[in-house]
Amino acid sequence: MTSTILHFDLDAFFASVEQRRNPFLHGKPVIVGAGVIASCSYEARKYGLHAGMSITNAKRLCPKAFVVEGNAQIYRCITDRIFEMCHEISPSIETYLDEAYCSFTGTELVYKHDLAKPAIDLKLRIKNEFGLNATVGLGKNRMIAKMASKSAKPNGFRVIENGEEDSFICNMPVESLPGVGRKVANVLRKFNINSIKEVRKISLEHLQLLFGKNGAAIYERCRGNDSHVINEREIPRSISRETTFHNETINLEEIYGMIHYLTERAMNTLRALKLVTKTVKLKIKYADFIEDSMSKTLLGYTDIDTEIIEQLFLSLKIIYKRRVGLRLVGITLANLRIDCGYRQLQLFDLNNRKIKKQKLYSSIDAIRNRYGFSSIVMGQSINNSKRLKHDSNGYILRTPSLTK
Repeated sequence: MTSTILHFDLDAFFASVEQRRNPFLHGKPVIVGAGVIASCSYEARKYGLHAGMSITNAKRLCPKAFVVEGNAQIYRCITDRIFEMCHEISPSIETYLDEAYCSFTGTELVYKHDLAKPAIDLKLRIKNEFGLNATVGLGKNRMIAKMASKSAKPNGFRVIENGEEDSFICNMPVESLPGVGRKVANVLRKFNINSIKEVRKISLEHLQLLFGKNGAAIYERCRGNDSHVINEREIPRSISRETTFHNETINLEEIYGMIHYLTERAMNTLRALKLVTKTVKLKIKYADFIEDSMSKTLLGYTDIDTEIIEQLFLSLKIIYKRRVGLRLVGITLANLRIDCGYRQLQLFDLNNRKIKKQKLYSSIDAIRNRYGFSSIVMGQSINNSKRLKHDSNGYILRTPSLTK
């Protein structure tokens, strides 16, 4: 078996779902987002629209674009089902919001050295069940597989066999190489290095001098090498939740309520991944788009909501000083590790209060998993119960994607 890693990416995922839900939007430029673009259809991209662009600028470039706020719960349900399909064809997958890597190592007897069939079958199943297009790439490692799928967008399929990697990547621009972002590319272009083939002429020592540890990775990747394995239990660098308010607000009750709710969502995911966190960050964005943030590292690791919420509320009191309404709040859990089952003992925690809280949140998670996140509303989250619509999955926020 030559190509053993499959990478698939759902094309213009959020926008495609909205076009599928509302046939009127089919073939029209569609923007999903609030304030900034989270996703846009290929019809919109023809006008130069892209993720991260402000919707104000997008409407200026494409006045006929339709703006949809989106629904994170619907997108999550769809990807959960698609990832189940991936598990049916691969023993090991690594998933992200709208893409996944599937490893076929060790499946030689099952697929008879032909991975094109399960890859194409996956595309067809996604199309038949959800009406969505997916681009698929196959390669010897995850980097080649992703570059193959990227080169085949949209709705394409490409296989890079062993021995074809050099001819495939050499003439690509430097930005096509994973790990080469805009800043790295600008440095390389100052040396008149524009293609991956030209990057190969730089020694390992010089790349490390220029880019530190990333230089060693660039040295290997420009030769088609990638040592990263597919790992379902890979620990994320962080877990973030943020949203734009439906209307800019100075109402502290509303702001505290949203911070509480976002923390509940993030901590629910943290415990589902069997992780604990030690660093928490609060981000706010004012109505005039000025941002501020504050990070706090705790004394020990935790997976208890109240310990995180307490720090976030203290941070808000410190950084929210201007007499300007807020348009966005966000929280990030960082410094993550696998929950090893033990905690640092506190001097006055004589009644095992922390253990009791852990059992409490474990029970709450179980109830929410069975009956929906809205089955239990806690703390200051209830402040927004009259302001926001909700369904069984929780509040319907203005931000289309709740997960990072």
